[in-house]
Amino acid sequence: MALSVSRVALALLLATSATYAQLTGSVGPTTPLSSKRNKICSVLDYGGSVGSSDIGPAIGSAFTNCVLKNSGSTLYVPPGNYNMQTWQTLTGGTKWAFQMDGVITRTATTGGHMIVVENATDFEMYSSNSAGAIQGNGYQCRNAGPRLLRIVTSTNWSVHDLIFVDSPEFHIVVQTGSNGELYNLAIRGTNLGGSDGIDISGNNHWVHDVEVTNRDECVTVKSPASNFLIENIWCNQSGGSAIGSLGTGTAIENIVYKNVYTNGGNQVFMIKSNGGSGYVRNVLFQNFLARGTAYGLNVNQYWSDETTASGNGVQLSNIQFENWDGEVVDGVQRPPIQFLCADGAPCTGMTLSNVNMWSATGKAVMKCESAYGTGACLKSGSGGSYAATTVSMTQPAGYTNPPSLAGDLSQGFATNSPIPIPTIPSTYYPGVPQISPLAKNKFVLTS
Repeated sequence: MALSVSRVALALLLATSATYAQLTGSVGPTTPLSSKRNKICSVLDYGGSVGSSDIGPAIGSAFTNCVLKNSGSTLYVPPGNYNMQTWQTLTGGTKWAFQMDGVITRTATTGGHMIVVENATDFEMYSSNSAGAIQGNGYQCRNAGPRLLRIVTSTNWSVHDLIFVDSPEFHIVVQTGSNGELYNLAIRGTNLGGSDGIDISGNNHWVHDVEVTNRDECVTVKSPASNFLIENIWCNQSGGSAIGSLGTGTAIENIVYKNVYTNGGNQVFMIKSNGGSGYVRNVLFQNFLARGTAYGLNVNQYWSDETTASGNGVQLSNIQFENWDGEVVDGVQRPPIQFLCADGAPCTGMTLSNVNMWSATGKAVMKCESAYGTGACLKSGSGGSYAATTVSMTQPAGYTNPPSLAGDLSQGFATNSPIPIPTIPSTYYPGVPQISPLAKNKFVLTS
């Protein structure tokens, strides 16, 4: 089952991670799905029907009157199409699952979140046919409707084999909690800001095998965060992944991003802030491939899209960039490598190793300000602030034309028309196998 495969893979990762202690222990549910099928709480038994104009009340009723009253139960949405107008917050519950095999379409413009799971323990949300989806139809109420899914202060949980399409705002938000796992997900957003794929905070989370299309965050770490492993990420015409935006009291440490493939979009990776305080430390960015992005490696602590926060700047320290290959569209207009660090809190311990970012135009510069470390235009030592410097680049000796993936998109999705529901891919980074097979290829679960 998914749980056993996942935990074997996790054990191997922990065994090979001596330098950067990303995960501190097991993630995901503590019991297998078979232990959560003592009672099947189908929405069809609690007022719902296939083709329903509002499946929300049936989801809420099945949860309250069945899941919470039966340990080891599954809230079940069978295959079929359902509309939803009433958002649901599912609070509490231990040793339960949400099997969403149907397609739920947003039909109301109320703000908030269509589905919130909070304070859950030993919880699993998934689609057994790898085709369950939430269709947000955000083109109808852009930035004026709900987000799709929020997981709040939950422990030992997973979300997998689901599809999230065209949220009016963010698609998936993980708000603190611990020991979470997100994997085998396809997210399709519009070509517009405010369409974040996954925003995640908390402790000891694993995100892997995820595809995101949008024009804002791909998979982004928010404060507070510690001990994350984020790998096999396909930012397919996306804004790119990031840490931030960072503000006052930032606390982020022990983060690993590895095997991140970015096709088009805003940047390969960005650490972004404007003022603020606190720290980001002990981070590894390993094995990044990029094709046709605007920015490359972009550290910007004077990010003009963020209102200046109180404080002298977030302290960035002990951050390693290893094995990067790819190109930006115009490396003079937008540098492939940029470290604009806070003068009040200079970056220290930035290390670039085998970073081979280049420009499609054959010309590029790199910029550094108050940034210390090894490689690029970084200064040695750990002294005080210094003014921004621009240095001309030559093509790195290790630069190649990175491989592509068969499903690469040539452009993002329009903001004023429907976005079709995709299938979940089985490859997310060139040459790297999927960590856990799609649910539809592992088992068949029915009511």
